Amino acid sequence: MSQTVPPKPGRIFYGWYIVASGFALLSLGYGARYSYSVFFPSVIQQFGWPRDLAASILSLHLICYGLTAPLAGFLVDRVGPKRSMLSGTVLLASGMILSGFSRTPWHFYLTFGLLAGVGLCLLASAPLTVAIRNWFERRRGTAISLLFIGEGAAYACYPAVVWLIQAFGWRKAISLEGVVVAAVFIPLLFLVMESRPENRGLVKDGLSAGGEDDQDRDRLEYLRIVDREWAAQDWSLLRAVRTCRYFLTCLSSFCIWGVSHHILVTHQIAFALDAGYGRLYASSVISLGGPAFGLGCLASVISDRIGREWSMTWGTLISISGIAAFVLIKDPSAPWLLYYYALAFGFGFGICVPMVAASATDIFQGPHAGATIGSVWLSFALGGALGPWLGGWFFEMFGGYQEAFVLAAGVQALGCGAVWLAGPRKVRLVPGRVGN
Repeated sequence: MSQTVPPKPGRIFYGWYIVASGFALLSLGYGARYSYSVFFPSVIQQFGWPRDLAASILSLHLICYGLTAPLAGFLVDRVGPKRSMLSGTVLLASGMILSGFSRTPWHFYLTFGLLAGVGLCLLASAPLTVAIRNWFERRRGTAISLLFIGEGAAYACYPAVVWLIQAFGWRKAISLEGVVVAAVFIPLLFLVMESRPENRGLVKDGLSAGGEDDQDRDRLEYLRIVDREWAAQDWSLLRAVRTCRYFLTCLSSFCIWGVSHHILVTHQIAFALDAGYGRLYASSVISLGGPAFGLGCLASVISDRIGREWSMTWGTLISISGIAAFVLIKDPSAPWLLYYYALAFGFGFGICVPMVAASATDIFQGPHAGATIGSVWLSFALGGALGPWLGGWFFEMFGGYQEAFVLAAGVQALGCGAVWLAGPRKVRLVPGRVGN
């Protein structure tokens, strides 16, 4: 009887192909979501809706995204990321295409809100974070940081979306985005995505199974553990919700990735237009936040050396300085403030986002941890749903965005404090701290 011979590891560990495909999924998937800030002025202009109503479309998108997150983690634990992501691709592409035909708020709620929100959740951060957890141990922080550069690349779509709107109108532009999502994602998922290294005869981090490297990996993981009783648990969602650490992790996601980010990302272009900048100029400058976000994600790999908490702190300070510059903009006479906002907020936030994911996976592990990690994305989405509406409400109440942006800075600081209190360093040391 013939035996199946496990494939030999290639020169490049296959886990990095998972990271690369995840980068593409996040860049185009989140590009579809955050391009709404470019469509936002067109929607207001055409329908004459108040800004809080128009922003509530993105809010509902994020609510649907968040409510789906625990289900996405549950599905990935049981059927693997490929099936989850394929179904998500169909829903996201359909939601974007149908949004081009929307004429009333409830049309947008159904298409961009429900279909696109659920679809993006099934194919984006929650299942990808679980997949990265399965493929990486020693270099998990690095892998997650590289993965989330894709979210920064999403903002690079701003000038392209402006061009599409100018060339074809906003309706055809948003539908074309849905077509691109389907054309890219479906082949990528069929050809590349794999849930676990064992399915390809590999082990985590590309080390050799059963050999000296495997023993070194196990020894390093043993030395990393600070709280052995905690680390020995299989952190299912029912078990996790009984702990303070779970709610602190959710609070950090709610504040940083949710409220703070989405107040800004929804209203930043509208604020720049109100200050007197042209749409193409403002969107082009603000899109620089995408490459800056990517650089921040690259810089966040230092968290594998200095720890998640200190990396989060530096990222928070830098991004708050960018928000402060944004608040000072009154007119187009000081364009450097707009540039500084895009670069500093993008870079600082790029450091912070991987820390939310890395902290959650450091604290909660086990065969059934997928739903727990997915529920952290629920808290992000609830904050993200509040942020767009809150920014619009502040505008309608005060006639401007400055108060909303100050709130965004304060909420981000609160989220940073929550990471320190959750204390991933008290559960597992990062590899660079082992032996120190």
